[in-house]
Amino acid sequence: MSVGGVGRGGGKGRAGGAQGPAGKAPAGKAGTATFGGAVERASGLVGPSGAVGSGEVQGSQAADPITSQALAVARQLKNGDFKSKEEATRKLVAEVLKEKLRMKSSALTSKIADALQDDPRLNQALERLWSKAE
Repeated sequence: MSVGGVGRGGGKGRAGGAQGPAGKAPAGKAGTATFGGAVERASGLVGPSGAVGSGEVQGSQAADPITSQALAVARQLKNGDFKSKEEATRKLVAEVLKEKLRMKSSALTSKIADALQDDPRLNQALERLWSKAE
């Protein structure tokens, strides 16, 4: 059942109120058709620790290009291809900007990388990423 608000139904001139399933599914099936499917899909994302998302990223098999690029940058940092973690962070930010926004801006890359390193919580996440290098 959904709740109608102002201008959202209720019918017959009323301003809203509770409505039935409106013919979307038979009476006992409304909850399982929408909610059950979402739970089934989301359960594959839960890893052994119970954290969402950890089930897909195991080892060097990455779920998406950004994750694989991040792990590649972490490996390069471990192998000594970068002089510092700051340089590796700038490379990672540049890769994300290129992949997600289709843009290349050294000024924006520097600002984002500096913000990542200045924020203690985000810097801790970067440290965890750098430690995942194989």
